[in-house]
Amino acid sequence: MRINTTDSYEWRTDLYDRVGELMNESTRSGAVDASAQFTEEMMHNLERAMDHPDMTPELAALLSTSQVELEYEIRSDVNVSD
Repeated sequence: MRINTTDSYEWRTDLYDRVGELMNESTRSGAVDASAQFTEEMMHNLERAMDHPDMTPELAALLSTSQVELEYEIRSDVNVSD
């Protein structure tokens, strides 16, 4: 089966390309495979997390959303050339 990549499906190929970059995959099929494997593992981990003693209502709400905001800090004491 081939994926229809006509203009009406351009959003899909763009998505596959972005996921490929995130997953360090060089092909669209590799991106789809990697994201499926990630999803399978993550869903299992989320099920386990629900019963973890450190689970809070706030964390449960965050893990239940389809989008997660990430904050990051740039540290000046880290040497990135290593």
